[in-house]
Amino acid sequence: MPVDEAAAPADAICQRYLDSFRTEFGDQVSGAEINKTDLIVRVDRSVWVQAAKFCRTNLGMGFFSFLSGLDWLDNPAQTTRYENVWGSVEEDAAPVDGEATAPVVVESPVVASGLRTGKAGGDSRFQVFARFSSPTEHHGVIVKADLDDTDPRVPTISTVYPGADWHERETWEMFGFWFDGHPNLVHIYLPGAFEGYPLRKDFPLLAREVKPWPGLTNVEPISGDGDDEAESA
Repeated sequence: MPVDEAAAPADAICQRYLDSFRTEFGDQVSGAEINKTDLIVRVDRSVWVQAAKFCRTNLGMGFFSFLSGLDWLDNPAQTTRYENVWGSVEEDAAPVDGEATAPVVVESPVVASGLRTGKAGGDSRFQVFARFSSPTEHHGVIVKADLDDTDPRVPTISTVYPGADWHERETWEMFGFWFDGHPNLVHIYLPGAFEGYPLRKDFPLLAREVKPWPGLTNVEPISGDGDDEAESA
C-alpha cells in the first residue's frame, strides 16, 4: 500500500528514511511504499548512483544485500498457471475398447496483456533494483529505477558497494541491462557466443517449442493410490 494512503501507522524508521529521501531528491522520487521494515523507493535513473551513496552515507546502510532486474512484460503466449510453454499441450488419450481416440488438447490459459508493475509503481517495462540494509537498525531500503525499454542502462554502483560487482554482471547477462563504468562486464554462466537474455519475458524457451514439459500433463501414479491398493488386495 502506498505510504501516502496507508490506513495503519507506517514503521517510524522507514518513514524517517522516506522523509530523508524526499528532502534529498525531491521530484526525483517517483514512488514509495513501506513494507514492514523495508522502504521501497523508486527514483529517477539519473540519480541511481547518488541514491546508493545516500543510503550508505546518510542512512547508515552499510550492508549490500542484492541487485537484480525486473521485466514487467506480460507474455500471454508463454504464460500458464504452472509452466511457461509455447502453444497448447497435446497428449494421446488412452484407447477405449482397442480403438484409438483423438488427442486431448489442453489449452494454455492466458492473462490479459499489458504492463503491470510492482511495489512503488513503474512507468517502463524494465526496472533495476537493489536492497541495502542497516546492521544497527535492522531495516532496509530497496531502491528501484525505471529503465529505457530500448536501451536499459544505469551507471555502476560497484564503486559505492563493491559487492554489487557480481550482481551487476549477472543482471547484465540475464536481462541485458548495461552498467556504465563497470570494470568487467563478462559472462558468469553463459558461453560468450550466447544470444539473448534468458530472464526477459520474451526470451523463447526453445526446449518447450520442440516438446512441452511432460510433467505438465503426464502424471505418474503415486504409491498408495487406489489402483495400487486394488492390485495388492
